[in-house]
Amino acid sequence: MVMQLQRTLTRSRKADLMTELVQTVSGLLLVGFLWTHMLFVGSILLGVEAFNRLAQFMEQFRLLDVAVVFIILTAGAHVAAVFRRIPGRWQEQKIVWKHAKTIKHADTWSWLFQAVTGSAMLVLIIIHVFIVVYAGINAKLSADRVHSWMLGFYIVLLLLAEYHASVGLYRALVKWGVVKRKSLKKVLTFITVCTIGLGLVSLWLFLSLGDSV
Repeated sequence: MVMQLQRTLTRSRKADLMTELVQTVSGLLLVGFLWTHMLFVGSILLGVEAFNRLAQFMEQFRLLDVAVVFIILTAGAHVAAVFRRIPGRWQEQKIVWKHAKTIKHADTWSWLFQAVTGSAMLVLIIIHVFIVVYAGINAKLSADRVHSWMLGFYIVLLLLAEYHASVGLYRALVKWGVVKRKSLKKVLTFITVCTIGLGLVSLWLFLSLGDSV
């Protein structure tokens, strides 16, 4: 089974190395962007005026356009690298699932969940980017969106994004031998809890604003 799995996931050493590098670098950039984005959203904790000033600053210097281009290029490279690693044939996928069930290792299952959450995130992020670019950013618009059906949308996106980022960063750093597993898990768990907490509090504040902005 191990040989089958290796043949399934490995095609060319050089190509695999390049794919791994692209996936790792693009993943790290996306995690950095995600955390920066969460800080921007969290600026609502400083008040409506602070949030709107930051939004105006981004609009003035066209940082939103830069962010969109960055997401398209970086996420595109990341998705392309990931899809190259994911088995495309049903028989190959069965080998991977069988292997995961056999060894019952948390890191193996986390890789599979990464693929699932990544696919879901791709759809949600496209919707999110389209809405932000089309409608714009300020406290009132954000509050209006949260008051609509998008509250559930943002909660799901928040949870998926933070899980995907945390597990992806863990796998990348462990894979390249940067840090120890146990220490890294504790740090990333703390960061994930903090960022999810920041996101939920920010959503609650937007929800509580109502028509006051």
